Amino acid sequence: MKFSIVTDMLGKESFDEALQEAKNLKFDYVELRAKLDGDTIDSISVDKAKQLGQKVKEHGLKVSTLSSWAINPCTFSGPPRYDNYDDNHHQAMEKELDRLLDLADALDAENVRIYSLYRSPEFDQLSENEQEEQYKHNAAMLNKHVKHATERGKTILVENEPPTLANTIFELGKLIKYADNPQLRLNWDIVNGWRAGEYPTPVLYERHIQGYVGSVHLKGASQLVNSVSNEMPEGRFNNFAIAGRDDFKHEEILKALVSGDPDVILTIDTHYPSFYQQDKIGEVEVVRLTKEFIENLLK
Repeated sequence: MKFSIVTDMLGKESFDEALQEAKNLKFDYVELRAKLDGDTIDSISVDKAKQLGQKVKEHGLKVSTLSSWAINPCTFSGPPRYDNYDDNHHQAMEKELDRLLDLADALDAENVRIYSLYRSPEFDQLSENEQEEQYKHNAAMLNKHVKHATERGKTILVENEPPTLANTIFELGKLIKYADNPQLRLNWDIVNGWRAGEYPTPVLYERHIQGYVGSVHLKGASQLVNSVSNEMPEGRFNNFAIAGRDDFKHEEILKALVSGDPDVILTIDTHYPSFYQQDKIGEVEVVRLTKEFIENLLK
């Protein structure tokens, strides 16, 4: 198994300290997003990235993925920040991706995580044909990014996020279908599907996305009280929590995943800042418990 940790989830403002904690917890890989000694992956210069890359090597670690918020940025509230059909937006995204690929070269990272196009508030009220057209357009635009990255020897990982056109396993399957591209890979955030209203199961995974998952984000989640119904027999998502002390059934889905995508990178991304206060026992301790829990499940 390949284990990775999003370094900003270790709660250290110093990148050196975060790397040391990752090493202490016996990770092989790190995913870089924020808390990069005052920068994020979307603000850091190539020269500074080279310096941080050297620090990663000195700690005996490797960078698995660069996680960017800049490609098709998510809007969790308020109006969207761009038009899905605006050519100027897509040209700007291509330039931004070039910058990220330069960073991936500097950090010796294989993967760059990006988002799908945004999901309009009225999307669920559209006709099936209108929805399918948007799914197709999303796939076409993401295919351009995949082609661009492939030409530079890198892999694009598309993550499912609730405000996008790929927020569940079902919609990730639509992306795979319409992209029809073996180079397309997914960063599957399992709990994000529950946030979007679909409880992830091994059957859904095997039916829609098996064989396309390059990385997953792992975290715990609690169930909303009194939310169990015929429509949602597992209830609805409530909040992030400590994996192994939560309400999500991790074991079946993880065992299906490592069987169907044996090269997957298991990346811990606890979302610790969003925990309820009673669950806040320290960032490093939550990461340690999460890693230990997952390792024991998969033995």
